[in-house]
Amino acid sequence: MPCQAGQRPRFAATIHTESNSWSTQVNVPVKHGLILGVVAALISFVTAAMGAQMGMMAAVFPLVATVVTIVIVFLALRETAAEASWTGQLLNSAILGAVAAVIVFVLSWLTLGVVFPNYLAEMAAATEHALASAGLAPEMIEAQVQSLEEATAVGQSFAGAVGTIVTCLVAGAIIGIFKRASKEQ
Repeated sequence: MPCQAGQRPRFAATIHTESNSWSTQVNVPVKHGLILGVVAALISFVTAAMGAQMGMMAAVFPLVATVVTIVIVFLALRETAAEASWTGQLLNSAILGAVAAVIVFVLSWLTLGVVFPNYLAEMAAATEHALASAGLAPEMIEAQVQSLEEATAVGQSFAGAVGTIVTCLVAGAIIGIFKRASKEQ
C-alpha cells in the first residue's frame, strides 16, 4: 500500500529503529573524534603561535596532547560502554582516532606549512642555542639540530596523525577492559 503524504514507509521506519543502536555507537566516537581533532589542533596552533621562545611548551606539547587524547577516549567509551564489548570499544577507539587523525593532519599542516612556515626552522635554532648553553658536545648538538632541520610540515603533521591513532588504540584497549558491556547480558 502506498504511503500517504507525511508518512514513512513501514520498512524505512523498521530500519531506522533497528539501526538506532548502531548509529549511536558510531556517532559517539565520531563526535568525540571531531572534538579531539579540534582540541589537539588548537593546542598545536597555540604552541606554534607562542614561538620558539616558548621552547618548554613545545617540549610539553606531546604530553598534553596524550593526556587530552586519553581523557576524550575515556569519555567516549564511557558513553558506549553499556552496548559495546571490548572489541566494540576498541573499534570505537579506532573510529575516534581515525576521525581525529584526519583533522590533526590537516590543521597541523595548515599551522606549520601555511600560518607559521618558519616555526620548524625557529625551533631548530632555539634548540641549538639551548643545547649549546647546556654545554652539550657539538656533535650531539649537530645531530639534534639536523633532525629538526629535516622536519617538514607534512612529516610533523603525519607524525601527529599517527600518534593520535596509536594513542587512541592503546587507551581504548586499556579503558575498554573496564568500560564495556557486562558478559552476563
